[in-house]
Amino acid sequence: MLISAGLLKGKKCFAFPSLKPIIEFAGGNWWARLAENPLGIDITACVMDGNILSTLGWPAHAEYLEILLRSIGAKITRTRDNAVLFLCGDFVEDYEIYAPFKALQSLRCKVSPSKKEGESCVTAIYDEEGTSKVSSEKRGHNFVLTSKWNDICVDNYDCFVVPGGRSPEFLVMNEKVLTLVKEFEEKNKVIAGIGQGLWLLAAAGVLKDKKCASSYAMKAIVKVAGGESEEFTECVTPGKLVTAIGWPALPSLVCRWYFDCNFLHINKIKEAFICICI
Repeated sequence: MLISAGLLKGKKCFAFPSLKPIIEFAGGNWWARLAENPLGIDITACVMDGNILSTLGWPAHAEYLEILLRSIGAKITRTRDNAVLFLCGDFVEDYEIYAPFKALQSLRCKVSPSKKEGESCVTAIYDEEGTSKVSSEKRGHNFVLTSKWNDICVDNYDCFVVPGGRSPEFLVMNEKVLTLVKEFEEKNKVIAGIGQGLWLLAAAGVLKDKKCASSYAMKAIVKVAGGESEEFTECVTPGKLVTAIGWPALPSLVCRWYFDCNFLHINKIKEAFICICI
């Protein structure tokens, strides 16, 4: 689209190598960060030239969000390095693991999903099709993991996140996982549950006497676990517990992490005009 509008002339632009000749025909300069992989380029990279911010797609979300925030005047300050642990397994909800993971990475938080480093989780996309209260289930992206289970030490993390999807159904039967959740609570760390992630928090006893934002399907589980579901609320933060109804509440959830949980401070963002090419 930017090529058709004539906006790439004289500009550096990053896209898949197959688009290199097209970018050059349009007067642009194809740019890439080299990497040791089959493509030979870093697919998590992006480049900004003037008001043109470009990347080849979703793998670069963390870096382009960081550049976008800073380019429109955001000043991000932290008193220390922050680390967040995501607990996920196969068929974790695609948005609920991927979106907050990249949002926190964009602000230079260390983010670790737990499984074996280098392995990947199969994700699933759950969506309302408008016909019932039961969501449809579709195959999502593969999600590559960055940490090993045996390397996890609660003291090294500020926050523990349980995304929803199918994975909590299996994790809830793992005593090591339940022990880990309880240890995060005992050490007064921030604990977040998204969608069906509340299932695991309920089994670990974290929801007792707490107010929660829960989806329709999770209300009964919250109740029997001794918690209280807040009606018509996307995201709730009672103390160090952060809960969200599911992926539609991710903007509210990320804001709560940033501000209520005192992870970092972002000043008021000034207006700016930026073209983003993905």
